[in-house]
Amino acid sequence: MQSPIATERLLATTDHIIRSQQNLSDRQQPWIHPRLIQSVDPIKGRQLRVSQPVRKGELLLVDLPYALIPVVDHPEQSEDIRCSNPACHRRVARTVERVSCPTRCSADVVWCNQSCREADTLRHGFECTWLKKYATSIRSKWGEYDFGMLWLIVRILASRHVEFHNTPSSDKTGPGDVNPSSFETGWNAIRSFCGSQDTWAHSQVRHWAVLVKKYLGSSSSLPHGMTSSEVLDLICQEEANSFGLYPRETGAFPLPEPAVDRGEQFGAGVYPTAALANHSCSPNIIHKPDNQSRMVFVASKDIATGEECCISYFDLSSKVELQDRREHLQGSFRFVCKCDRCVSEEPPEEEVQWDEFPSMEGF
Repeated sequence: MQSPIATERLLATTDHIIRSQQNLSDRQQPWIHPRLIQSVDPIKGRQLRVSQPVRKGELLLVDLPYALIPVVDHPEQSEDIRCSNPACHRRVARTVERVSCPTRCSADVVWCNQSCREADTLRHGFECTWLKKYATSIRSKWGEYDFGMLWLIVRILASRHVEFHNTPSSDKTGPGDVNPSSFETGWNAIRSFCGSQDTWAHSQVRHWAVLVKKYLGSSSSLPHGMTSSEVLDLICQEEANSFGLYPRETGAFPLPEPAVDRGEQFGAGVYPTAALANHSCSPNIIHKPDNQSRMVFVASKDIATGEECCISYFDLSSKVELQDRREHLQGSFRFVCKCDRCVSEEPPEEEVQWDEFPSMEGF
């Protein structure tokens, strides 16, 4: 399958890139460029590369979220809230008649029509009691960030529940049973994400452990059957691999003049294949969710055979200086960026002058 070329400004959206050339507008499977491959680096771990040259503007990936939550203020008035049905995830405007959960478990849970609600019965049934029981209290006691993180974990577990219900044998294949150059899918992909309890600061892990004990234990209101340690591991993986959803593309570099930020976040999601992309402060991929909240990767530069395909983990227009970028990445993702741009911007090491021997006094 030949990847299309964007003829207009590189906006990572399937609407203008592929609608006229590819039958992907309602696809419920990820689309991966035939030249996009997975490899393993001894330092970085898994990464995305191309097996042959790819031109600027080519579509590289359209990945479906394994789990997604809205991130909006005042969901009843928001124009950016998405349909909760994973097969839809389209924006549900205020002007249409939204369908809410009959139990009113959370104002953030809406569907664009009755058919979408009915199609989502099994998945939402898994989260509904938990939301009804905890959503308000978690937000009040711990704040929006912790609530969003916990809800995203619950939605990952809900997708796992649906996956096992539809294909009960899916849990029998572990990450070690898969060819390392192939792309894993579903729960197996989530389990193979990088990130562990050792990745994060002890204080952060202790905080998450408290939340797991209070809100994510396996019970009648959340029947996942995993141990607390396994759920804690899942949080460590999700926090290292989830994507924020923004209305404009992330990763445009060099920055246009005048610089345009990526806009206000409206969601957060976990994407099985997109999560393989590593960071660079001079990325060769831009990414953006399309109108179904699928994550779309587009080459922003020509990419040579064997070259790694990198995205930016943050809005490059917001952190321009080397120190700001590195502090953000160290604080949020626990690594010091050594991309070509960062290395080239490092100040030269001060040369030591040996004009005379140091004094021996005091020895």
